[in-house]
Amino acid sequence: MRERVVTVGEDQPLVGILSEPSTDQITEPRTAVILLNSGVIHRVGSCRLSVTLARALTEKAGIPTFRFDFSGIGDSEARRGTLTANQAAVDEVQEVMDYLGKWKKYDRFILYGLCSGAFAAYRTALSDQRVLGTVQLDGYCYLTWKSYFHYYAPRLLSPARWYSLILRKLGLKKVKKGVEVSGIEERFFEVPDFSSYPPKADVEQGLKKLNERGLHMLYVFLGNEHYSYLNQFRDCFRSVPFGENLTVIHRPLATHILSEPEDQAVVVDAIAAWVHKLQQTA
Repeated sequence: MRERVVTVGEDQPLVGILSEPSTDQITEPRTAVILLNSGVIHRVGSCRLSVTLARALTEKAGIPTFRFDFSGIGDSEARRGTLTANQAAVDEVQEVMDYLGKWKKYDRFILYGLCSGAFAAYRTALSDQRVLGTVQLDGYCYLTWKSYFHYYAPRLLSPARWYSLILRKLGLKKVKKGVEVSGIEERFFEVPDFSSYPPKADVEQGLKKLNERGLHMLYVFLGNEHYSYLNQFRDCFRSVPFGENLTVIHRPLATHILSEPEDQAVVVDAIAAWVHKLQQTA
């Protein structure tokens, strides 16, 4: 595997790391994976997740990866303009795809993102048919009637949870902050903001469009109160006949940023296996 720093654009360039498999490891020379920022976390990723995943994909799936910083994040300088952050993210991903297409002749891309990175991957896929697959960690999903049952029933029936609640109320147990769990400063700790999600109908319409196009989608949902059972995504978007275009993984005990090495290893291996299979079938 070879890694090198790459800059995209002349004015206020986007800075990233290209990881390439050795010649005998390449499985599909036209395809690359692009890893997107989550919030203001730079291209290393929360708990080094982006680094670990990029190298695993290159070494295990034999596919080039490019993890870069959006403008104004990490080593990429801020750019002035009138676009919203959401619009700028799509434009910058397309700029990266254009650059890699001209330089490396890649013309098909798989986009990966966690939380806001997942949202950017979804929006870019809607705008650009070069995207053949997306890997979204804690992407858009909405509550169903089953969500309330799966969330509240185990909590109401768990003696351990009642005991923990009593200890917290008595001040005998401290609730850990995000920085204590992840090692990331609170100002950099991105958590899902469900209230800012677009209307469900809009996302459903977008998913119908992507599904009809044949986009391959891997959704990984981690431990949060918004996603409480494996089939919630399919139940939420029941009108979309995903078939084999969709794969869903649920890791309810994992943190949102995969701070535990064991959880991170399981998810990284699952993504690498999915990408490898996609290259063989796409």
